[in-house]
Amino acid sequence: MRQLAMQPTGMAIGVRRGMVSRLVPALAFLLAVFWVEAALAAYGNVTQSSDVDPSIVKIDERVFLGEKIPADYVLIDQDGSEFNLGDMLGKPLILALSYYTCDGACSALNTNLRLTLDGVDDWKLGQDYRVLTASFDRNDTPAKLQDFMQKTGFTEELPAGWKMATFKDPENIKRLTDSVGYKFFWSPRDAIFLHPNVYIMLSPKGRVMRYLYGASIASDDMELSITKAQGEKQSPANVINFLVGACYSYNYKDGKYAVNIPLFVAAGGLIFGMGTIAVGFSIMKYRRDKK
Repeated sequence: MRQLAMQPTGMAIGVRRGMVSRLVPALAFLLAVFWVEAALAAYGNVTQSSDVDPSIVKIDERVFLGEKIPADYVLIDQDGSEFNLGDMLGKPLILALSYYTCDGACSALNTNLRLTLDGVDDWKLGQDYRVLTASFDRNDTPAKLQDFMQKTGFTEELPAGWKMATFKDPENIKRLTDSVGYKFFWSPRDAIFLHPNVYIMLSPKGRVMRYLYGASIASDDMELSITKAQGEKQSPANVINFLVGACYSYNYKDGKYAVNIPLFVAAGGLIFGMGTIAVGFSIMKYRRDKK
């Protein structure tokens, strides 16, 4: 009797297996929650002295993709000549919103765009598409524009089909930026503008076709964006585009782009948590199938 009592019955084994099968996903879920909460806590502690939380300038693509921007803006180019934004349309247009006293991100955005376009083989700048760098700083002047051109490597002149400009009427700046969902804020403490690091691809009809995030975009990706813009085809940003734009922020202390560590921690915690849940359910399914 004593020996029989010490041996687990089939029912007891089944109960234990059932408890384990329920316990594994429960533990996995709790672990996932712990990791995600810890990651989000780290993300909320982004240092205010350098890296910028990208969410404050995030563009809501669902609202603005496909929107047609007004084309009646009057701008003044690098030569002091006036032109209408509509004059730049009729072909795909890459819009790079910048400000000309920027010592870092805006210079890098335009310099890298020039290098990226050098690798675009199927389409020719000026002939097949155009580029417009427009200032969103109402205090920018032609002299500041010329200094900015020097910073970005355009020591002589811009390539055919590329203009850098200021608005003739500064009141139109917000009208344009609002029409494409572009947000920017002045930081008095750092004496800089906080703004998205993005190229905006417009179709020949002036519709927003794509946002390309980050200071460095692959030439193939830019070439494909030009091709789709010609056909008036929208291209929502993919995961890689978003991560490039969100995970890299300009470090003004070091004068270079840096990985946004807290955001990576949050993403890593979320991925780990979801992976743990998936493993837990896989173990549970495997044990059920063995019964």
